[in-house]
Amino acid sequence: MPGASPTPGILICYHSLSSALTVPLKRHAPPSIVFQASPRLDVLWFKAASIPLLLLIFSSYSADCQTSQNEIAQHFRAGQHAMQRGEFAQAAEEFKKVLSLDPTLVEAEVNLGLAYHSASEYELAVRQLSKALKQRPGLLGANVIAGSDYVKLGFPDKAVPFLQHALKLDPSNPEAHQALAAAYLAQQNFRGAAEEFRQLADLDTDKSEAWFTLGHEYLDLSARLAYRGAHLYRESAWGHRFLGDLLADRSRWDEAQQEYQKALSIEPQQSGLHDSLGEAYLHTGQLDKANAEFQHELQIDKLNPQCWLDLAEVNLLKNQPEAALGSISKAWSISPEYLALQKEIPAAELVPHAADALLSKIESSPDSPPKYFLLAALYSTSGEAASADRQWKRVQAAVSAPHKAARGARMEANVCQAHHYVDCIRSLRSQKILTDSQRLMLGRSEFALHEYDSASKSFAQIKGVSNPNAEASYWLSRTYQALGTDAYAQLQEQFPDSWRTHQLRGEGYALKHDYDNAANEFQAALQMRPESAELHEALGELYLDTHSDVDAEKALRTAITLDGSRSRALYLIGRLYVQERDNEKAIPYLQKALRLQPDFAEACSLLGTAFVRLSKFAEAIPNLQAAAHSDHYGNVHYQLYVAYKKLGKTDLAQKALAESQELRRSSLERDQALIMGAPQPDTEAQ
Repeated sequence: MPGASPTPGILICYHSLSSALTVPLKRHAPPSIVFQASPRLDVLWFKAASIPLLLLIFSSYSADCQTSQNEIAQHFRAGQHAMQRGEFAQAAEEFKKVLSLDPTLVEAEVNLGLAYHSASEYELAVRQLSKALKQRPGLLGANVIAGSDYVKLGFPDKAVPFLQHALKLDPSNPEAHQALAAAYLAQQNFRGAAEEFRQLADLDTDKSEAWFTLGHEYLDLSARLAYRGAHLYRESAWGHRFLGDLLADRSRWDEAQQEYQKALSIEPQQSGLHDSLGEAYLHTGQLDKANAEFQHELQIDKLNPQCWLDLAEVNLLKNQPEAALGSISKAWSISPEYLALQKEIPAAELVPHAADALLSKIESSPDSPPKYFLLAALYSTSGEAASADRQWKRVQAAVSAPHKAARGARMEANVCQAHHYVDCIRSLRSQKILTDSQRLMLGRSEFALHEYDSASKSFAQIKGVSNPNAEASYWLSRTYQALGTDAYAQLQEQFPDSWRTHQLRGEGYALKHDYDNAANEFQAALQMRPESAELHEALGELYLDTHSDVDAEKALRTAITLDGSRSRALYLIGRLYVQERDNEKAIPYLQKALRLQPDFAEACSLLGTAFVRLSKFAEAIPNLQAAAHSDHYGNVHYQLYVAYKKLGKTDLAQKALAESQELRRSSLERDQALIMGAPQPDTEAQ
C-alpha cells in the first residue's frame, strides 16, 4: 500500500571485485478493487522502469585475473545501463555473458532473473532466481520477486515457500504480505489471505489508505466465497441462498425473491431463509407477503431476534406502532445486547412525516428499553439526531449487569439455540476443544454481536470451509462482508474529506448506476491526488461503461502514462478498440496486459476474440482456452467454436458450441456475471 516502507534492496557482492550492487524494489499500489460484482485482487507487480541507476563500486584485485575480471565488470556495467534504459532483453544478454565467464557468480544470476522479471518473462525469471536462491537463500528481494512471479504464473504452491521465507527475513515486508495473500487466495485459503490483509493494514502508516484497501480486500474475500458457493451448491438450498444474498446486495429484489423461493422449495425448514425472503418482500413494498414469511420463520425459530425486529418494521409501515413495540419487546427479552447493536430499524420506506405521526403515538407509552429503542429509530428517521442520541444512550444504559446475571443462570446447553449470544460465547470459549457444529454456533453468536474479527476466525477453523461446507462458507462470506463494511465506515468517519473517501463514494454511485455523481466524486478525488494512475483508470472505466469513448481513452492513456504496469488500464484500452472493431490496434495493449498479468482471464478472452475477427484462428485458441473457465455468457466458447470450425476441428467445435449453448441457457451464470462485474463482451451476431 502506498505509505508503507519500501522493500529493502537486494545486496549483491562480487568476490574479488568487492563491489556492491543494490537493486531496490519499488512497491506500487494494486488497482482498485471495486465491489460491483467482481472485485478482483491484482497481485503486486514490480515496475522495472522505476529501478534507479545501479551502482558498481570497484576495489583493487590481483593482476593475474585482471583481464577476465575487467571483462566481467564491463558486462555488468552494460547490463546495469541497459536496465536503467528499460532495455531488459539487452540487459539479460549482458548478464548471460557474465555467467558464461563465471557460471558460479550468484550476483549475475540474480541480476539476470531481475532482467527477465522486468521484461515480464516470468518463467525465465523464477528459474534463474530459484537457482540463485539455492546458493544465497537470504536475499529478501529475490525471494519476494520469485514468489510474486510464481503467483502470476498460476503456481501458488511454489510461491508460498519463497514468500514465507521472505517474511522470516523481514516480517514487516508489505510486498511479501501482498503476494502471499494472493497465493493463499489462489489456493482458496481464505483465512490465510485475511490474516495477510490485516497485517498489511497494520503496517500501513497512511490509515485512510489502510481502511480503504482493507475494505476492498474483505469484500473481495466475501464475493469469492459467495461466488464459489453459488457454483458449488447450485442445486441446493445453500446455492440459491448464496445467489439470493448476492442479488439482494445489488438491490435486485425481485430476482433475490426468486432465489430464496427456490431455496425454500428444496429446504423449507432452513433457519433464516424465510426471514431473508421476507426482507426482500419488504424492499418491494409487499407487506402482507413479508409478514407471512416472518411468521413462517418464527414457527421454525420463535426466538430469532432479527425476525422480531423485521416484524416490527412491517407493523411500523402498516401504521401499527403498538404492535411494533410489542415485537421489539420480544427481541429485547431474547437478547438486549443484540438489540443495542442494531442502532436502527431499517425501515427505509418510512418518510419523516410518517415517523413524526408514529412518535406521537409512542411517546405516551410506559418507559422501557424497547420504547427507547423505537423512539431512537423514529427520531433518527425524522432527522432529530440529538433526540435520537439521547434515546440510544438510554438503550445502552439498560443493557445492564442484572440482565446478564439472570441469563447466565439458565441452562448453558440451551443458551446458543435460544440466541443468548453473550452466554453462548462465554460457554463455548471456556471449552478447550470444539466440534465443527460448536464452532459454527460460536461464530454465529460472535457475528450477531458484531465481533466480526473473532467470528471470521471461528468460521475459518471449521473443517471443510476451504472445501465443500456450505453453511460455514456462507457465514464466513457474510462475516467478511461485514468486516469490509466496517472498514469503509472507519474510513468515512475518520477521514471524511480524504481522496480515498471520494473514491469510495464514486464507486458506490457507480454501483447504483448514478454515473454523474460517480464521475463527480472521482474528479474530486483527482483534484486531491492528480498523480494517481488508479483514479484515472477508474474514471476511464466509468466513461467506457457510459460509452463516452473519447473521455475514456484520454483517462486510460493518462493512467498508463503515470504507470505503464497497470494491466487493467491496458486491458480497458484494448476493450475500447475491440468495441470499435479496431482489432489490430487492440492486440498490442491486450498482449502487454497479459505479459504483466498472465492469468488475466478477461484480457485472454478479448485477445482471443480479436484474433478470431482477424481470422488468426490458431492464435486465438490458446487465449480463448485460458479464458474458458470464466465464461459467463457463452461467448468465449462460441468464439472457440468458430476458431475450431475454421481450422477443421469438427469434434472440438461441436463440443465448444454445446457448452456455449448450455451457458446461454443458464440464468445462474448470467446473474453471477452481473453480480461479479463481468461485462458482456461485444460479439458478432450469432
